[in-house]
Amino acid sequence: MNSINKKLFVALDFSDLKHTLEFVEIVKNYVGGLKLGLEFFTKNGIAGVEKIKKYGLPIFLDLKFNDIPNTVNRAASNVLSLNPEYLTIHINGGRRMIEGIASIKKRTKIIGVTMLTSLDNRDLVDLCIDEESSEYVKKLSLLGQKSGLDGVVSSVSELKVLKQAMPENFIFVTPGINFKMQNKDQKRTSNPGEAIKSGSSILIIGRTITMSSDPLKVLMEINQEITKNNVSSN
Repeated sequence: MNSINKKLFVALDFSDLKHTLEFVEIVKNYVGGLKLGLEFFTKNGIAGVEKIKKYGLPIFLDLKFNDIPNTVNRAASNVLSLNPEYLTIHINGGRRMIEGIASIKKRTKIIGVTMLTSLDNRDLVDLCIDEESSEYVKKLSLLGQKSGLDGVVSSVSELKVLKQAMPENFIFVTPGINFKMQNKDQKRTSNPGEAIKSGSSILIIGRTITMSSDPLKVLMEINQEITKNNVSSN
């Protein structure tokens, strides 16, 4: 596996455990990590994550916790025992919620969700938030960083602003990465080359790979695009 691949995590948005394991067998030597979200976790739980961990790849556990601090702390402690490399929470759960998880984590990096890529400025108006998405994401990210987060999830469009505001070792995770297909339920999207050029630490790519008839070919093409942009993976 080359160094660029370490930034590429495939989103295993499947419910069926057997199908998930079969897919991991196909891609395991071509990706830097595996993202497991609510679809997988609500069907297979901790036992399912443990089966995926046997492949030895970094696990990005995307559960997006968001509740009162005590509830989130108890829920997080149940999955932190799995020692995933990354665990997501919603920053809009507030400072106390974030500080609580930051105080009980061990090796796991806690990553804050800023604004879902399915939302845009019009959705912020519906939510009575009178700010542009870039400014809203920046304020959430600053709150998260000051409260103990190791990184944030944001679209590529906010990365330039965030990198100027955050410490050098802060982690930037970018979902909504498309490659030769369009995710209709995501609005703030980008392609792999743009994400790396903008400074993404981890690229989350799902259906572009998982819905392909030839996922390995797509993975190779993604890596070619990254290389074409002559961007260092360090």
